[in-house]
Amino acid sequence: MWITKFTRQIEQLAVSSRLIYSAVSLYYRQMVQREAELAGIGPQDRVLCIGGGICPYTAVLLHQYTGAQITVVDNDRTCVEECCRFLRRLGMKQIGVHCADGQDVDCRDYTVIHLALQICPREEVLRSVLTRAPEGARVLVRVPKGCVAGLYCPQSGRQVQGDLKVQHGVLSNVAYTSILVVPGAPGQVAV
Repeated sequence: MWITKFTRQIEQLAVSSRLIYSAVSLYYRQMVQREAELAGIGPQDRVLCIGGGICPYTAVLLHQYTGAQITVVDNDRTCVEECCRFLRRLGMKQIGVHCADGQDVDCRDYTVIHLALQICPREEVLRSVLTRAPEGARVLVRVPKGCVAGLYCPQSGRQVQGDLKVQHGVLSNVAYTSILVVPGAPGQVAV
C-alpha cells in the first residue's frame, strides 16, 4: 500500500527533526484527545496501541494527555527498532514497544486497545483482539473516510458498529473512531 509507505516516509522525517515532529503531531492532537475522552482513558489504564510505526504519535499523545501506561506493537522489526531509538531520544521511558502481529498479541492485561488506521488485515486483527481482550476492555478503531478507504487495507473502509464513535476533522483521513466495549468473558464476543 503506497499510503503506508508515504506515512513511513513522513515518520522518518519526523524522527529526524523536532520541527517536523511537532508539525506532524498537530495532525494527531485533536484526534487523540477526542479518542482519549471517548474511551475515558486515565492514569489507571493500560493501553495497547496496535500499529505504532516508527513514530508512535498516538501512543506519545495518549500518554501525555492521560498519564496511562502505553505499550506499542508493530509487526515490522525495523519500525520497532527505530521507534525504540526515537522514544529514548524523547525520554519516553513510560512507553514500551514490542515486535508482534496484531492478530497474535496477548490483550489480557490491557483496559484499552487502539487499532491504527494502517493495520492490515483489520477485520482479523479486530476479531482477534475482541476474543482475547478482558471483559470491559475498550477497543478504539479508526475508520478512514470513504474517499481514501481504498488506500488502506481492503477492509478498512467498512463501517465499525461500535457502542459510540467520535467524528474527526475535515483535514484528516480518519472519518471517525469507534469504540467497542468487550462484553462477557474473553472468547465470547460476536463481531
